[in-house]
Amino acid sequence: MTETKPQQYTTDLISILHYPLLFDSAPFAADDDWLSQFRRRATIPEPSGYQGNRRLGFYYQWLWKQLIKAHPDYELVAEEVQIQWQKQTVGAIDFLVRNLMSGELEHWEVAIKFYLAYQWSWPGPNAKDNLDKKIQRMLDHQLRLCEHPAYQSQLAKRYGQPTKKRLIMQGRLFYPVQNNAYGSSPGSDIQLNPKAFTGLWGYRSETKERPLKCIGKENWISPPTYHALEMTQVPDPISTPVQAVDPDNRIWFIMPDDWPHNQSNCK
Repeated sequence: MTETKPQQYTTDLISILHYPLLFDSAPFAADDDWLSQFRRRATIPEPSGYQGNRRLGFYYQWLWKQLIKAHPDYELVAEEVQIQWQKQTVGAIDFLVRNLMSGELEHWEVAIKFYLAYQWSWPGPNAKDNLDKKIQRMLDHQLRLCEHPAYQSQLAKRYGQPTKKRLIMQGRLFYPVQNNAYGSSPGSDIQLNPKAFTGLWGYRSETKERPLKCIGKENWISPPTYHALEMTQVPDPISTPVQAVDPDNRIWFIMPDDWPHNQSNCK
C-alpha cells in the first residue's frame, strides 16, 4: 500500500460510514442499523497524516480511530491495548470505547476483509485466510481478551472492565465469474449480510480479453470509477492477486492461475 493523500483520507472515512457490514448474525456483531445510527451523528475530522504501518488493516483501524475520536456519542479510552501474560503477548485489543449515552465501556474489534466464493468456502486473496475461521478467531480470542486474567489483573483498574463487545467487519465478497455464481452463497455457518458489497473474481487466463484497469491497494476501500483511472492494465501473467475495475464499474479480483493451491501473500 503506497502513501495515501489527504483527500483520500476523507474519501475513505466517508466510505467506511456507508459500507454495509459483511455479516450481522454472529454474537456481538455490529449491524447496519447500528452503523446507520453511528453515521447519523458522525463528524468527518480534518485530514491528518497517517504515519502507521502501510498494511491495509492497520490503515483501516486508524480510520476508525479518527471516527471514534470525532464522534459526539463516543470517547476513545484506549487503542491497541497489548495483553501480556507470563512474558508472552496474548493479543491486542483494538479499541476501548466509552459510550457517552449509556456510560458503558465497550470493547471494539474492527477489520476490513475481502473474501472469494470458492468451492463452498470463503478464502481470502491469501488463501490461508478464511471468513469462517476469521470470525471464529475474532469471537473466541480477540473479543475475549478483556476476560483474560492479564487484563483483569493488570489493566482493568486503569481502563475499567468492558460491559459490551462490538465486532465490526466490513469489506467485499467476490463471486466467481466462470460459473455464473454471482449472487449465490457458498456453504458457510455465517449468515452473510445480503446488503454486503460484492464483486467478481476470475483467473488471469480467463480474464485476458476483458478491459480491466488495476486498482492500487491504497484505493481498495474506496475504488475509483473505471473512467477516473489511468489505463493500467492487469499484467500477464500475475503471481499475486490484483484488484481491478471494469467499464461497468464492477470490482474484480484477478487471481493467479494456481490460486488457491499456491497461497499468495496478499496482506
